[in-house]
Amino acid sequence: MKTIITSLFSAFIIFSSFTASKADGKPSNVSAVNNTLAQYVSTVTQGRADHLDQLFSDSFTQRINGSGKANTFNKSQTIGLLKANKNIQQQCTTTYSIVDENNGCSIAKVEMKYPSFTKVDYVTITKDAAGYHVSQVVTTFK
Repeated sequence: MKTIITSLFSAFIIFSSFTASKADGKPSNVSAVNNTLAQYVSTVTQGRADHLDQLFSDSFTQRINGSGKANTFNKSQTIGLLKANKNIQQQCTTTYSIVDENNGCSIAKVEMKYPSFTKVDYVTITKDAAGYHVSQVVTTFK
């Protein structure tokens, strides 16, 4: 009985310590990465063009591989295209997941399935002093 009480007390202390470390009101890294990824997906698939400058890092690049060639775009070119497509709903089914996550850097896979092809974005999300941003997108087609 004493072992059970000690175990429960230890679990309570560990849980309390973890909870106290997040009591500052800041989202956890996982939550912040998921929020950034969800904002990227809604921007690309639903034409939401709000806060694009904060979504993408200053050094953002997008590389689109298709038809035997690759095109690279910077932050301002990508934002210009997204603003031109503001409020345009893509006719696709979208799924996404975090592929790898490390301290301050995450890679996600976003699949957009259209009737005749699938667009896959590999999204790198990094952390800087201002928070989490999309720093790179590599696009392929199936």
